[in-house]
Amino acid sequence: MKFKKILIFVVVAAVLGAIGYGIIQHYQHCQQCFNIKSINADVVRHFIEGFGNWSFIVYILLYVANTFTPFLPPIGFLSLAAGVLFGPFGGTIALTLGTWAGTTAAFFTARYIARPWVEKLLQGKGDAINQKLSKNGFLILLPMRLVGLPPYGIIDFICGISKMKYREFVLATMIGAAPWIIVQVLLADRFANFNPKDPVMWGLLLAFVLMIVVTGKIVKKQQEKEAIESK
Repeated sequence: MKFKKILIFVVVAAVLGAIGYGIIQHYQHCQQCFNIKSINADVVRHFIEGFGNWSFIVYILLYVANTFTPFLPPIGFLSLAAGVLFGPFGGTIALTLGTWAGTTAAFFTARYIARPWVEKLLQGKGDAINQKLSKNGFLILLPMRLVGLPPYGIIDFICGISKMKYREFVLATMIGAAPWIIVQVLLADRFANFNPKDPVMWGLLLAFVLMIVVTGKIVKKQQEKEAIESK
């Protein structure tokens, strides 16, 4: 157990060091990217492109960073940037690896390093989900991933402190995230090569909107159910 903690600490330190070095180098050439007030999809894309051949790795590292700092960079900009930056095939790989790396980092951080902190942060609010995940992790987590509720970062940490096996965690996560990854990457790629007569682009946009609408209805229904049960 102690060896795993040391190994994770070394890996995290190395990654943070590499990110810090890259950011310092990038700052010397483009200070606009570091103006938080001006962050948008184009700035995020420009920032990643600025690393040249390292942009693919930087993209994945930023996704990991987003797991621990949910608002920087904004996950929506980061997800949609994959298709624009790397195309449909490369974007799918980048977003898939980013999702896997980010959720995995949160899972093992909670399990081996930050368990007391996570438990204190949740203050018992995640106990019900924790117990369910410990008993039947895959079947409980899969619909959460498909719907996107609770938010990825929160559920990653809860899974980490539960007795859920990593194998179940990663399978449920990647299967549940797959539809969102594919639609977002293909849609962003089509918009980057905008053609108002492109039926595929409009079809993808419709699918994306429907996914959001259906997800919203499921979330609302779940909230109403919880409200009734709490009375």
